[in-house]
Parts: sequence; C-alpha cells; structure tokens
Amino acid sequence: MKIIRVIILCCILAAAAGCTPRGIIPKRKMAAINAEMFLFDQYADADRQMKRITDTCAIYKPLLRSYGYTTDDYFKSMEYYLDNVKEMEEVLDMTEKILKKRENRILKHIEEGARKNDTTIVMKPRRQKKSDEDELPKADETLRMN
Repeated sequence: MKIIRVIILCCILAAAAGCTPRGIIPKRKMAAINAEMFLFDQYADADRQMKRITDTCAIYKPLLRSYGYTTDDYFKSMEYYLDNVKEMEEVLDMTEKILKKRENRILKHIEEGARKNDTTIVMKPRRQKKSDEDELPKADETLRMN
C-alpha cells in the first residue's frame, strides 16, 4: 500500500514539475495566442485604416479574453518565457507549426478550388498605366503632321 502511495506521489510531483507556474499562460495556449496575434498583425499591415489603431495593445484584449486571459497575464507570461529561454523556444516552435499548418490548409484549399474550376492561378505582371505624356504626340511628330 505504501508503494502505491509513493508511486502516486511521484506521478503528481512529476506532473506538477512539467506545468508552468501559476498565473503563467501554458505553452500551447501561448503559442496559439502568438499565432493569432501574428495573423492579426499581418492583416493590420495590409489595411491602412487598421494599421492606425494597431499601435496600442488594446486591440489584443478581445483575443486574449477569448482565451480567458488579460493583457497583464500575457505580459507576465512573456516575462516568464523570456527568462526561460528553452521554454520560449518551445513556444515559438509551436507557434511556427500552427502558422505552417494554417498556411498548408489555405494552399490546399486554393489548389482544390483551382482544380474544381479547371483553372490555374497565374500571376501576371501588372501593366503600367500610360501616362498623359505617352498619349500626347511629341513636338517633332506635331510638326510632321502639319
């Protein structure tokens, strides 16, 4: 009976050692939050109006709230992970995997859509718009016309 208690106690201690400290966002959730923030930043950079309001951390409040955290929780967690480089590397690796997975899903969706429509996606170079100067006859041409 004592052996079973010792084994259970060891399991509990081992599980507790693998957890992040209280008040710190766990690695997997931190990675998911970071991935969402990255995507949001990319979207905001593409939209000028959105870019103006992204100078504040307030835009991340709804995202953090959806995961059950506050900006204070996030900053406290970032401090913890920055002090624990190995764990921060793990968070960044997980974030990268999440983003790669999403990218692959999007590319697969695009390819499937192209196959269904029996079309291929081709990037064509943009044509330069003719300027007014190109359309007006040059001085020498005007003289020759008369």
